Amino acid sequence: RNRTGDGFIGKLWTVGAQGGESIAVDLPEGGFCSWSPDGKKLAYNRTMREFRTWKYYRGGQADDIWIWDGKSVKNVTENPAQDIMPMWIGDEIFFISDRDKTMNLFVYDTKSGKTEKVTNFSEYDIKFPSSNGKLIVFENAGYLYKFDPATRKADKINISLSAEGLYARPVKMHVFVDG
Repeated sequence: RNRTGDGFIGKLWTVGAQGGESIAVDLPEGGFCSWSPDGKKLAYNRTMREFRTWKYYRGGQADDIWIWDGKSVKNVTENPAQDIMPMWIGDEIFFISDRDKTMNLFVYDTKSGKTEKVTNFSEYDIKFPSSNGKLIVFENAGYLYKFDPATRKADKINISLSAEGLYARPVKMHVFVDG
Protein backbone atom coordinates (compact mmCIF):
# COMPACT_ATOMS: atom_id res chain seq x y z
CA ARG A 1 0.00 0.00 0.00
CA ASN A 2 1.06 3.57 -0.52
CA ARG A 3 -0.31 6.80 0.87
CA THR A 4 -0.83 9.18 -2.04
CA GLY A 5 -1.83 12.46 -0.49
CA ASP A 6 -1.98 14.30 2.78
CA GLY A 7 -5.07 12.61 4.26
CA PHE A 8 -6.12 9.07 5.09
CA ILE A 9 -6.50 7.97 1.47
CA GLY A 10 -4.09 5.29 0.32
CA LYS A 11 -3.61 3.38 -2.92
CA LEU A 12 -3.00 -0.37 -3.18
CA TRP A 13 -0.29 -1.79 -5.45
CA THR A 14 0.92 -5.26 -6.35
CA VAL A 15 4.39 -6.46 -7.23
CA GLY A 16 5.48 -9.94 -8.30
CA ALA A 17 7.17 -12.30 -5.85
CA GLN A 18 10.39 -11.98 -7.86
CA GLY A 19 10.20 -8.18 -7.84
CA GLY A 20 9.70 -5.93 -10.82
CA GLU A 21 7.41 -3.05 -11.58
CA SER A 22 4.57 -2.29 -9.17
CA ILE A 23 1.05 -2.18 -10.60
CA ALA A 24 -1.81 -0.20 -9.07
CA VAL A 25 -4.82 -2.26 -7.96
CA ASP A 26 -7.94 -1.10 -9.80
CA LEU A 27 -9.57 0.42 -6.70
CA PRO A 28 -9.90 4.14 -5.99
CA GLU A 29 -8.46 3.76 -2.46
CA GLY A 30 -7.20 1.16 -0.03
CA GLY A 31 -5.38 0.52 3.21
CA PHE A 32 -4.98 -2.65 5.26
CA CYS A 33 -5.64 -5.67 3.06
CA SER A 34 -5.34 -9.43 2.64
CA TRP A 35 -5.70 -11.65 -0.44
CA SER A 36 -7.90 -14.75 -0.41
CA PRO A 37 -5.90 -18.02 -0.38
CA ASP A 38 -6.53 -18.50 -4.14
CA GLY A 39 -5.44 -14.89 -4.86
CA LYS A 40 -8.71 -14.04 -6.65
CA LYS A 41 -10.30 -11.76 -4.05
CA LEU A 42 -9.05 -9.03 -1.77
CA ALA A 43 -10.37 -8.13 1.70
CA TYR A 44 -9.45 -4.53 2.45
CA ASN A 45 -10.16 -1.32 4.32
CA ARG A 46 -10.90 1.77 2.27
CA THR A 47 -8.84 4.14 4.38
CA MET A 48 -5.30 3.69 5.60
CA ARG A 49 -5.22 4.28 9.31
CA GLU A 50 -5.90 2.73 12.69
CA PHE A 51 -7.87 5.17 14.85
CA ARG A 52 -6.47 4.07 18.22
CA THR A 53 -6.38 7.70 19.33
CA TRP A 54 -10.06 8.10 18.38
CA LYS A 55 -11.33 5.44 20.76
CA TYR A 56 -15.01 4.54 20.21
CA TYR A 57 -15.21 6.67 17.05
CA ARG A 58 -18.47 5.98 15.19
CA GLY A 59 -18.45 8.67 12.50
CA GLY A 60 -18.21 8.59 8.73
CA GLN A 61 -14.49 7.71 8.73
CA ALA A 62 -15.03 4.48 10.72
CA ASP A 63 -13.90 1.71 8.38
CA ASP A 64 -15.49 -1.56 7.29
CA ILE A 65 -14.10 -4.69 5.67
CA TRP A 66 -14.76 -4.80 1.93
CA ILE A 67 -14.21 -7.65 -0.54
CA TRP A 68 -13.12 -6.93 -4.10
CA ASP A 69 -13.38 -9.71 -6.70
CA GLY A 70 -11.66 -7.82 -9.51
CA LYS A 71 -14.94 -6.37 -10.79
CA SER A 72 -17.06 -5.21 -7.86
CA VAL A 73 -16.81 -4.51 -4.14
CA LYS A 74 -19.01 -5.65 -1.27
CA ASN A 75 -19.12 -4.33 2.30
CA VAL A 76 -19.10 -7.44 4.52
CA THR A 77 -19.12 -5.84 8.00
CA GLU A 78 -21.44 -2.79 7.73
CA ASN A 79 -20.96 -1.78 11.35
CA PRO A 80 -20.63 1.77 12.74
CA ALA A 81 -17.50 0.74 14.71
CA GLN A 82 -13.95 0.35 13.45
CA ASP A 83 -13.53 -2.97 11.56
CA ILE A 84 -9.92 -3.02 10.45
CA MET A 85 -6.85 -5.08 9.52
CA PRO A 86 -8.41 -8.01 7.62
CA MET A 87 -6.54 -11.34 7.56
CA TRP A 88 -7.92 -13.94 5.16
CA ILE A 89 -7.46 -17.54 6.38
CA GLY A 90 -9.28 -20.30 4.48
CA ASP A 91 -12.93 -19.26 4.04
CA GLU A 92 -12.77 -16.76 6.88
CA ILE A 93 -11.67 -13.15 7.23
CA PHE A 94 -10.39 -12.23 10.69
CA PHE A 95 -10.22 -8.57 11.72
CA ILE A 96 -10.14 -6.40 14.82
CA SER A 97 -13.09 -4.27 15.88
CA ASP A 98 -14.01 -2.02 18.79
CA ARG A 99 -17.74 -2.64 18.35
CA ASP A 100 -17.88 -3.89 21.99
CA LYS A 101 -15.74 -0.94 23.24
CA THR A 102 -12.52 -2.99 23.51
CA MET A 103 -10.68 -3.87 20.29
CA ASN A 104 -11.07 -7.65 19.91
CA LEU A 105 -10.67 -10.21 17.16
CA PHE A 106 -13.75 -10.99 15.07
CA VAL A 107 -14.25 -13.28 12.08
CA TYR A 108 -16.44 -13.03 8.99
CA ASP A 109 -17.35 -16.37 7.39
CA THR A 110 -17.36 -15.90 3.60
CA LYS A 111 -19.61 -18.97 3.14
CA SER A 112 -22.38 -18.17 5.65
CA GLY A 113 -21.98 -14.35 5.77
CA LYS A 114 -22.00 -14.44 9.59
CA THR A 115 -19.68 -12.48 11.87
CA GLU A 116 -18.53 -13.81 15.24
CA LYS A 117 -16.44 -12.39 18.09
CA VAL A 118 -13.56 -14.80 18.81
CA THR A 119 -11.58 -13.11 21.62
CA ASN A 120 -12.92 -11.51 24.79
CA PHE A 121 -10.32 -9.09 26.10
CA SER A 122 -12.01 -6.48 28.28
CA GLU A 123 -9.20 -4.38 29.76
CA TYR A 124 -6.85 -3.65 26.83
CA ASP A 125 -7.26 -3.52 23.05
CA ILE A 126 -5.74 -6.02 20.67
CA LYS A 127 -3.03 -4.27 18.66
CA PHE A 128 -0.99 -5.02 15.55
CA PRO A 129 -2.51 -8.36 14.43
CA SER A 130 -0.62 -10.21 11.72
CA SER A 131 -1.12 -13.54 9.99
CA ASN A 132 0.96 -15.99 8.00
CA GLY A 133 -2.21 -17.49 6.49
CA LYS A 134 -2.46 -20.12 9.24
CA LEU A 135 -2.12 -18.39 12.61
CA ILE A 136 -2.60 -14.87 13.90
CA VAL A 137 -0.20 -13.11 16.27
CA PHE A 138 -1.17 -9.92 18.10
CA GLU A 139 -0.26 -7.76 21.10
CA ASN A 140 -2.48 -7.21 24.11
CA ALA A 141 -1.43 -5.42 27.32
CA GLY A 142 2.23 -5.62 26.30
CA TYR A 143 2.12 -9.40 25.76
CA LEU A 144 2.21 -11.31 22.49
CA TYR A 145 -0.49 -13.88 21.76
CA LYS A 146 -0.82 -16.62 19.16
CA PHE A 147 -4.38 -17.24 17.96
CA ASP A 148 -5.31 -20.53 16.28
CA PRO A 149 -8.30 -20.03 13.94
CA ALA A 150 -9.15 -23.76 14.06
CA THR A 151 -9.53 -23.93 17.84
CA ARG A 152 -10.45 -20.25 18.38
CA LYS A 153 -7.91 -20.22 21.19
CA ALA A 154 -5.44 -17.42 22.01
CA ASP A 155 -2.32 -18.45 23.93
CA LYS A 156 0.18 -16.05 25.47
CA ILE A 157 3.64 -16.44 23.94
CA ASN A 158 6.27 -16.80 26.66
CA ILE A 159 9.46 -14.98 25.81
CA SER A 160 12.70 -15.51 27.73
CA LEU A 161 15.77 -13.36 27.30
CA SER A 162 19.16 -14.33 28.66
CA ALA A 163 20.92 -11.44 30.33
CA GLU A 164 24.66 -10.97 30.15
CA GLY A 165 24.75 -10.54 33.92
CA LEU A 166 26.79 -7.33 33.78
CA TYR A 167 25.82 -6.30 37.31
CA ALA A 168 26.31 -9.80 38.76
CA ARG A 169 29.98 -10.02 37.80
CA PRO A 170 32.32 -10.05 40.82
CA VAL A 171 34.90 -7.60 39.45
CA LYS A 172 34.82 -4.75 36.97
CA MET A 173 38.11 -4.55 35.07
CA HIS A 174 39.52 -2.00 32.68
CA VAL A 175 41.80 -3.47 30.05
CA PHE A 176 44.41 -1.28 28.39
CA VAL A 177 46.25 -2.42 25.30
CA ASP A 178 49.60 -0.90 24.37
CA GLY A 179 49.74 -0.21 20.69
